[in-house]
Amino acid sequence: MSRILLSSVLLLACTLPATAQSSYSTSRDTLRFRETTQLRIKLTMPQGEMPATAEQRSTISLVRLPGDSAHAWYDSLAISASGPQGEQRPATDSALKLPFRMELDARGRVKNVKAPTWPASLQGVSDLSHQFDDFFLRLPAQPLKVGLAWSDTTIQTDSTGERFSRWVRTADYRVERDTTVGETAALVVRMKQKMTARVAGPVPNQPMRTDAQLTGEEDGFFVFAPKTGRLIARRREGKLEGPVKASGAMEMEMNQSISYTGAVDAIK
Repeated sequence: MSRILLSSVLLLACTLPATAQSSYSTSRDTLRFRETTQLRIKLTMPQGEMPATAEQRSTISLVRLPGDSAHAWYDSLAISASGPQGEQRPATDSALKLPFRMELDARGRVKNVKAPTWPASLQGVSDLSHQFDDFFLRLPAQPLKVGLAWSDTTIQTDSTGERFSRWVRTADYRVERDTTVGETAALVVRMKQKMTARVAGPVPNQPMRTDAQLTGEEDGFFVFAPKTGRLIARRREGKLEGPVKASGAMEMEMNQSISYTGAVDAIK
């Protein structure tokens, strides 16, 4: 992962001041990002393995509001999934422009306030409501400089109706080097993250529930511009795995493995 080239920016060596600010811009400009996420999923059941894949490509806009408030929405969204039941490409037009409401503080910590109500075509295909749970680089209190290292833990719990999720993410960061993106001075920040999760809820269109316990690790990096206070890019790859219990019409214990890659680039 550390050798993957950024697809839409040119990285060149440059010199930054010895220290630089550690906060996101409070500008009311609309920020836009292009994101691609790919997943490879494997369920191991008593009768054998069941593989599946999924991909999500989107263009996202976000605007800061007074205080720590922010709104965001999808400008474009394409989702595909492939498994034992064939390939799915649900319609997404009705999901575009629906507003996320959130709190986004100066150090990149996000608290969801209200997610959109998604169209029925997307239920059970993608969990869009948690788009921003782990989107931004979580900055330290001290000024950024090459060699600086810090750790950060976030806990996010969501309980709505019949669904429950709890994610604990502990990340270790280190500022690796200076770079430039176009004419903007920036820093490359390496991240290694450990994760645990419990995700429970009904199975779409079936009289069943599943309860998954997952653990995993993630490796990747951010490109952050301290002077402008903006995220420029992110790359990540990771793996989660653990037991899944199914109850209801069928009682079953399975094991789930999820490998994924993700790419985010700021766009004009």
